[in-house]
Amino acid sequence: MPQKLIPLIEYAEQQGIPESTLRWQIKQGLQTAVRHGRYWYIPVEVEKRSQDTQVFTLFTHAGGAGKTSLARDLGFALASRGYRVLLIDADPQANLTAWLGVDPTSVSNQETLLAVVENDQLLPAPRTGLIGGLELIPANMNLALAEVIIPSKTLGMLPLRTTLHDMEWFTHYDYILIDSPPSLGPLAGMAALASHGLIVPVETSAKGMQALRGVVEIARDYVKRLASVRFLSPKTQFVRMLVPTKYDPRTNQDRQAQQLLEEAARIAPVSPPLSYRPAPYKEAMDQCLPIQAVGDQKLLEEMEAVCTAFIRQTQPEAASLSPQSGEVA
Repeated sequence: MPQKLIPLIEYAEQQGIPESTLRWQIKQGLQTAVRHGRYWYIPVEVEKRSQDTQVFTLFTHAGGAGKTSLARDLGFALASRGYRVLLIDADPQANLTAWLGVDPTSVSNQETLLAVVENDQLLPAPRTGLIGGLELIPANMNLALAEVIIPSKTLGMLPLRTTLHDMEWFTHYDYILIDSPPSLGPLAGMAALASHGLIVPVETSAKGMQALRGVVEIARDYVKRLASVRFLSPKTQFVRMLVPTKYDPRTNQDRQAQQLLEEAARIAPVSPPLSYRPAPYKEAMDQCLPIQAVGDQKLLEEMEAVCTAFIRQTQPEAASLSPQSGEVA
């Protein structure tokens, strides 16, 4: 049964007890708690949701836009709210795999998407027990072979979609998030076509805005491909949400970029921005933690706002504000 992670201070308020009493109960073994980075949470079981499984691909061909960290952090935010989340690393760089504490050199080819691409096999069983209850289909550097294999096969970019939706465990998850390579190549295309839509991080810079235009064009092509095999309506909005990243409102350039993103709302909904704070993101990467666990309250609140915006776009009836944070240890 999925679990929601409730910060100590909120759980104490719900129970009508002082936080100090709750901490004493935890120390005495009278209350189960889990620690993620600098924060403590109380895990509470929640009922299985009746929503259909939704698949989204984190997608942009611009490197350094924060795509992989967004996959990690959005996945953790969703899992913390009690959603069952599977992350799929479709990038041979395997950063998502490494940032979740799995050594890519320990990952066999049969544990990656290469099993589907190379041998038309079923997807491997996901790795379980990761931070926050996340599950993962990992990657390794050999996944790069897929870039050569996919074009050699008829409808080579569709096997992940068909296989994924046919897996027995597919309906176990509320959300499946795919981290695609920072390119427009065959592997990125396969990751995109496997999804119900794209979540696009957009660096608030001239480079980021230029990359967004390319994503919009390729998204139109993806819709045409999926419509040709009747997987989607040709009128489907495939870019589902834009997430401004590396935002610094103190600079003129970023304020101008934010204005452009607001105009881009006619393409897709725009989430609240994520600030440019390189030190906490490096700490999260080094410690194999989501950004919410490193103690930067501003980024924690921003990521929760992005998560809320995401849920509103995908499950409007289920959107609700989450706890702000746990208690800093």
